[in-house]
Amino acid sequence: MLWFIERLAADNDVLVVALGQEPVASRYELLGATVVNVPPEARGPHRLARMIGRAVRAVGSCGRPDVVHGLWASVSGLSAVLAARRYRVPSFVHVAGGELVALPELGYGGALGRGGRLITSTTLRLAGEITVASEWMAAHVRANGWRVDRVIPLGVDIARFSPAPRGPTATAPADRADRLVHVASLNRVKDQTMLLRALALVVQSRPSLRVDVAGVDTLDGAVERLAAELIPSGVVHFHGFVPSDELAPLYRAAALNVITSRHEAGPVAVLEAAACGTATVGTAVGHIADLAARREPAAIAVPVGDHRALAGAIVELLADKTRRDMLSERAQRWACTHDADATAEAFLSRYRAALARRA
Repeated sequence: MLWFIERLAADNDVLVVALGQEPVASRYELLGATVVNVPPEARGPHRLARMIGRAVRAVGSCGRPDVVHGLWASVSGLSAVLAARRYRVPSFVHVAGGELVALPELGYGGALGRGGRLITSTTLRLAGEITVASEWMAAHVRANGWRVDRVIPLGVDIARFSPAPRGPTATAPADRADRLVHVASLNRVKDQTMLLRALALVVQSRPSLRVDVAGVDTLDGAVERLAAELIPSGVVHFHGFVPSDELAPLYRAAALNVITSRHEAGPVAVLEAAACGTATVGTAVGHIADLAARREPAAIAVPVGDHRALAGAIVELLADKTRRDMLSERAQRWACTHDADATAEAFLSRYRAALARRA
């Protein structure tokens, strides 16, 4: 989203209203845009309504906007559509995650509670245009009874994520054929339990397997403890949080990127890996499902939660360099066509069309 904001701000006045990012109100410049942080209400009745009201007013703090764009059909999206109605301008809402999901066994999803369902339904009912990042997500939104006007992937910065240099002096890691990468926060929705169970099977036939895991641990070491139980020491390397500008070498060093999420609207890690020339094998969600379903597949998708299917797909691909290279090349082409520049231009085109209709 920072790449999206940066590109919008290159030729436009962009105001970003962040809800509850910091505990106190603030205003600052970032990547050419102005950011206004609306802090959460600390106490009292109707706290959420008051915060939304302040967010709506903040939208007009630099003057009347031309369009208002809400990322997520949750509180931020509701603030956006209400602001658009107040200032009588077009509104856009990007359904970016689990707003319509209810996974009670994980405690995940905006549809778990009546309040979340009401916020999402009100947001989507009032939205001028609704977008999503993947065809898979579009089907998910439509299955819940809502329209989708456009599929616009949130692309990556291909200047930052690109393949390793080629040529007589370039060297690839010697063990790349047995190296995997997994980039995701350690949490129950990303389902690292499935990942580790699959790796425990893969390592039986590929004892030289090495896996890099990058992501913030939100489970207090539970994933690392499970890895110690299931997998020989030294196979999985947990890096913790890795800044975006340090991820590319991990992708480039891997034969495959592995995703095990229970739900993903448009996993950015798939596009980052693809831009670096590394294909993804993973659960059939978001971009993985889309790329796997193409006439010329650019990813391999397995059923959500099926660790045996995932292990089988990994073993097959690690043994078949020709197929890996073909998947990687197709994925890279797609990711570069749908990069951060394409994202900004696609949304700017929709803004212009909405303003022309209004005129």
